[in-house]
Amino acid sequence: MGTPGPFVAIHPGAAYGSAKRWLPERFAEVADALAEAWGARVVVLGSPEEIALAQSVCAAMRGPALNLAGRTTTRDLMAVLAQASCLVCNDSGPMHVAAALGVPVVAVFGPTDPRRTAPWSPRARVVRIEHDCSPCARRACDRGHACMLGVTAEAVIDAALELSGA
Repeated sequence: MGTPGPFVAIHPGAAYGSAKRWLPERFAEVADALAEAWGARVVVLGSPEEIALAQSVCAAMRGPALNLAGRTTTRDLMAVLAQASCLVCNDSGPMHVAAALGVPVVAVFGPTDPRRTAPWSPRARVVRIEHDCSPCARRACDRGHACMLGVTAEAVIDAALELSGA
């Protein structure tokens, strides 16, 4: 990873479908804000299928990020997450891994039901909005992605800052 120090991990992907993916530019906004607030670096994670998604997050950031999308094994991912100051993600497998490791997690939820799939950790926060069609459990959205578009970067930043005690 290079120089030691705190880092924020960003995982913008979700294997179940595009409906579960928050906007890359909002992940970028959150990453920049937390990096500044905590004096931290940013590491973007993802599977080989999520390389372009991770690149779009990095491209939208004002500050630098280390893009590890497609470059980690499952074991590597676990090692990176274990060292993270916080993981910001969608409802995804890495969310559960980070929660199991005791890493603070802020997860954006839309079409999935947090009562069923939220991370099991006192150091995790789910950020979502109430919407008449959510949770729908669909892989793709045909209703304008309102449940995800309604989640603001500010709400996710606030949840991360709350977890850190700031």
